[in-house]
Amino acid sequence: MDNEEKMTPESARLEHCPHCGSVETKNFVYFRRGEKIRVYNECARCGRFVSRYTLAGYTSDKTYESLLARIREWRLASGKRTLGIVEAFGDDVQQEYERVRELVDRQEDPRKIEEIISEDFSAPRE
Repeated sequence: MDNEEKMTPESARLEHCPHCGSVETKNFVYFRRGEKIRVYNECARCGRFVSRYTLAGYTSDKTYESLLARIREWRLASGKRTLGIVEAFGDDVQQEYERVRELVDRQEDPRKIEEIISEDFSAPRE
């Protein structure tokens, strides 16, 4: 069985503190002009550094506002078309969130997040 066959098509996991095992975390969002947004994740129980994420995009629970921020630069001809895009975007975000919760509840991936990324979701190395 080659490495490609062992990869899972999707996976989900709660972020666990590597020091105390807690899943309770706080996010510190760092903004610096000209750079991607970084999120530093700290354990709410022991206060230690857990991880850092670099964001390509951001969507809050206010999907309408998040999408409007993305499409400000677009020129959409139709108000109905814009409404359709906004509604579909909100539905997509909600459905994906529900799918992730289902994956975690049904069978959370036991591997560390960096293992999941490197084993299943990294570009193959030549």
